Amino acid sequence: MKIKIICILFSLCSFSVSAQIPQTLDSLKVFLKTQKQDTTYVLALNDYAFFMVQEGKFDETNKTIAQIENLSKKLNFGTGFYKAENMRGVIEYTKQKPEKAMKHFLKCNEIILKYKLPKKIYQNSLNNVGIIYEQLGDRENATKYAMQLIDFQEKNNLNPLKTWPYDMIGSNLSFYGKYEEALKYHQKGLEIETRYKNEVNMAIGENRIGNLIESMGNPKAAKEHFQKALKLTEKANYKLLEAEVLINLGRMYRLEKGFNIAETYLLRSVKLSKELESVKTQLEASQGLGTIYLEQNKLDKAQFYFEESLKLSKEIEDPEFVYQANNDLVELYEKKGDFEKAFFFQKNAVAAKDSMFKLETAKNTEDLLRKYETEKKEQEIALLNAKNEKSSLQNKALIGGGMLLILLTGISVVFLINKNKLKRLEESQKLRNKIATDLHDEIGSTLSSIMLISDMAQKQEGGSQKMFTKINSDSKNVMESVDEIIWSISPMNDSLQGIILRLKEYAQPLAVSKNIKFEMKADAEIEKLNLDVEVRRNLYLIVKEAINNLMKYSEATEASVHFYKDKKNLFVKIADNGKGFGNEQITTRNGLKNMQARAAEIKGTLKFETQNDAGSKLTLEIPMA
Repeated sequence: MKIKIICILFSLCSFSVSAQIPQTLDSLKVFLKTQKQDTTYVLALNDYAFFMVQEGKFDETNKTIAQIENLSKKLNFGTGFYKAENMRGVIEYTKQKPEKAMKHFLKCNEIILKYKLPKKIYQNSLNNVGIIYEQLGDRENATKYAMQLIDFQEKNNLNPLKTWPYDMIGSNLSFYGKYEEALKYHQKGLEIETRYKNEVNMAIGENRIGNLIESMGNPKAAKEHFQKALKLTEKANYKLLEAEVLINLGRMYRLEKGFNIAETYLLRSVKLSKELESVKTQLEASQGLGTIYLEQNKLDKAQFYFEESLKLSKEIEDPEFVYQANNDLVELYEKKGDFEKAFFFQKNAVAAKDSMFKLETAKNTEDLLRKYETEKKEQEIALLNAKNEKSSLQNKALIGGGMLLILLTGISVVFLINKNKLKRLEESQKLRNKIATDLHDEIGSTLSSIMLISDMAQKQEGGSQKMFTKINSDSKNVMESVDEIIWSISPMNDSLQGIILRLKEYAQPLAVSKNIKFEMKADAEIEKLNLDVEVRRNLYLIVKEAINNLMKYSEATEASVHFYKDKKNLFVKIADNGKGFGNEQITTRNGLKNMQARAAEIKGTLKFETQNDAGSKLTLEIPMA
């Protein structure tokens, strides 16, 4: 965490570029004792403050900020005021208080405008605000500032100071599955770091691109980028990233069945991680080693590393890693034929999944409350501004006073409306969270146990194979249904983007098994669209049914799902190049009737077009409020 914070600090607060100012702390102290108190001295004070922040000496930093401000007043030095306010933001960020940091960085923009500071300073300020929005988890505003920064740089013919805006947009596009577009931005970021010959950031860029290309289904090309990243980390002596890159390379060679090379890389990562006391990378490397030994049927070695990864995952208290480690041990003990232990670890895996679910639910509630508090603060600020306006208008006409009264009343009404709206939203969310949690705890866990027992029983002698198979099948179907119910009512899944991701998870394995080239896309402006529970649930089930039918019956080689909208309606078009269906087949398909019924529930319409040997096209149209 410390390394990450320091890296971001370098983005938030750059050292002065003046040749007069030393770049080490000791020489800087000497410089400040001998240098006359001019604008260069102010810039040197800023560099000294940054050193103090890195060392966690906040009292000393605040004293230095006061010096910067006092001298800036004497010198009428606008850049000094900017540096002081920016450093206050850096302090709050270092204390992991991004909301407070944001206030200072936004105030920096006011100072820039007031003193008409150079464009490069505004360039840096846009970068800082965007970074904080990203840290707050506000993708929308982070992306807005990233685009604004790139546009500002291009219009003013400025060389990019940092790669953040390109990395931000790239990460955002990647999050939404737009890998090709994401790659272009990450490559641009890498070009910038290469131009500045920053080996550390070049290594980060190569590793990031490697992960992206792997997601695009090209492990061979990904491996090349990981190898470049490894060379750069070794050259720059960036041990922490080296340990991570070694894990990635180990995974690539495992996929190629190059187990010996994979083992070498992963053992190196374990050794490095131990030296650095980096539990997370040690955990991931141990999981990787366990997997390659399991695939080679070296079960005792696999057991050692899976148990190690379980121990480490508990140490960092990460339920996702705990879940994975327990699942790995389930697979191991099933291979060993020890079903009792397999069942034990499966129960632990279910418990870890419960924890993951509850943490997500809690986080979602916290986000809502944070937004509520932010809204409240914004209304208070607006009210204060209005009061200040009143003071300046006291000696003006009665009409002006009347207008001010209307303004104050309007702000109060808006505040109350927003407050009540958020309160209702909070209450609704609490109810939905409770329902989702109860379903998950009471039904999901029980059915999971039934499924596990039956799965193990059918592998043992003396059981009714047919009966156990039926129990297992039914249990899995019910678990799937319960999972879909939980997903459909959970407030964290309200966006269209959530539907798309879930449908991708469902469709991709089917497409691979049927050797169908499959594409799912959505227009960028609608992915953040929020849908109410009923629309979301029926939309998902309709498209899922359509995909299922397509994969089973179409005999297609290519298929696609496209989400788009106009001013009034949301559309989903599912198309394939398969054998098509005759009219008689269409009228007898229950699946189509079910989809039409679901469409009617949400006041939508379903249009199905097909011809023998000419493929099929299904278009769903849903009116939007």
